[in-house]
Amino acid sequence: MDLADLRVVVEHTHTAPDGSLPLSPELSPGSQQEKPLPASSSVQSREPESPVCVARGRGLDTSEVAFGILTSDRFVATRLLSQQQTWLKQVRDVVFYSESYIATLPTVGLSPPLGEELVGSGAWKNFPALMDLYRRFPSHKWVYFSDDDTFVYVRNLLSRLGHYDHDKDFYLGLYWTPRVDMEWKEVHIAYASGGAGYALSRALLSRMSTTMRTCHKNYRRWAGDVRVGKCVLDLGVQITPEVGFHHEPHDKYTWDMSGGGFPYLHLSNRASAGITAPVSFHHLTVDQMHMYYRMQMADERGPRGELFRYDFAPQLFKEFMAFSPTLGYSFRVLFGVSVEVAHADHRASPPQWRRDFGDPLYLRRAVDPNGGAQQPLRFHMVIAKVPEIFHGDGCSAVVDDPFRLPLRKAAVIAVQCAPCKRLDAPADEPPGYNRICDAWKEDECTLKILLSLSCPARQVVHAPALDVGSTRNGHDLVFRGQATACAEPSRLLRPYEHADPSRPAVKRRRSSRKASTWEFNSSVAFGGRGRSCS
Repeated sequence: MDLADLRVVVEHTHTAPDGSLPLSPELSPGSQQEKPLPASSSVQSREPESPVCVARGRGLDTSEVAFGILTSDRFVATRLLSQQQTWLKQVRDVVFYSESYIATLPTVGLSPPLGEELVGSGAWKNFPALMDLYRRFPSHKWVYFSDDDTFVYVRNLLSRLGHYDHDKDFYLGLYWTPRVDMEWKEVHIAYASGGAGYALSRALLSRMSTTMRTCHKNYRRWAGDVRVGKCVLDLGVQITPEVGFHHEPHDKYTWDMSGGGFPYLHLSNRASAGITAPVSFHHLTVDQMHMYYRMQMADERGPRGELFRYDFAPQLFKEFMAFSPTLGYSFRVLFGVSVEVAHADHRASPPQWRRDFGDPLYLRRAVDPNGGAQQPLRFHMVIAKVPEIFHGDGCSAVVDDPFRLPLRKAAVIAVQCAPCKRLDAPADEPPGYNRICDAWKEDECTLKILLSLSCPARQVVHAPALDVGSTRNGHDLVFRGQATACAEPSRLLRPYEHADPSRPAVKRRRSSRKASTWEFNSSVAFGGRGRSCS
């Protein structure tokens, strides 16, 4: 078989099925009452059939970042399962660090030092875990470390890390300081919040590999991320504060478009996607993790069973406002999260917003069966009215969209991937993107808002952990779920040895020199990545 003709279309090999609703044209009719595009809009036609090899975009690739997640045995069936079913589907190399080995997961079991069995709910795990990541993935440019109740927008994370040189010392994350009633009494430093997740460059992690054993011995009683921050500072490196990392869920912040994702050098409860989209949220329930994911991704099946995906991560939490002279209301859309309404013109003075719709339901590709091949690309984002305890949220109307059933009062944001004139724009303003084009009450259950966006490109979904080779541990046929004819030879990662399950895997070396050992107990659940075809 010619490698150029080899196509592998498969879901992520170690996660449950997506569970999203089918998106075939037969099951996804567009709203028959939806307004046509303005005459000034340029029509974006349906994408052509995707080639076997898809060009790789600029920036980092997921294979260049190793992910480490701190967890505990009691969260395997809840938090870890939710992470595997959501954002970890996009990740190739991830290791969970727990108190014991878990046969069904890529876990490393760690044992606490004497006297720290009950300290900080596992704060002692950070240094052994980081050292394991350093040795396990010697070719990766970055290590990203977070908790098991953290959600990560992988595309946005790669975008942020791509602005920095991994060959220099960088310690990136959310600027944080110790609590005044705890660690602050002993150490006055700024560090990166471990819950929001922090990233260490390969160069810095290499330097830390010579000092982490001492840090692990000397720095105790503190939170794990404080210990890491102090160990980094001992090398003369300070945190580089980055926007987009959040220590709490989105509803703990006040969102607007006034600036970056988090002000530098002080703590704040204000957040914004005005400069860059969010990278992470922390302290999440399993329901919140799934909500973030389903409002980020729109999937559909191709004619041969291919899974196509549209990733709206860069647009999430952006703010769009407009005033409708016809309805007499102003509308504020926080994309992916909520729709607020005010009975006033927001341009005259800041109105009193009413959060009428704050229960995000889904994002999907909307297909009009009568639209033909040249129909514009559209998506429907549905955010329902939050149910009231005594009055409920049910309503009565006739709708043509089966995805709306059972029917609830909701705002349907019809996303068109074409420019339009802003709803409250002057007559001479040209059409553009990133604006509300129109708003109308479609029926007793539906507020429809037409929003113009520069939509993400369609991606073919591959299994990032799937390698296939003609020899043992090889990946000369399929690498990361794609035919190797699509991959750059210089980017193919070498396989890792795993002969001794009591120690972390190390990269195969030609030299007979033995690698130094790290003194902690571990159990590794990794086999070779390659699978033989013969």
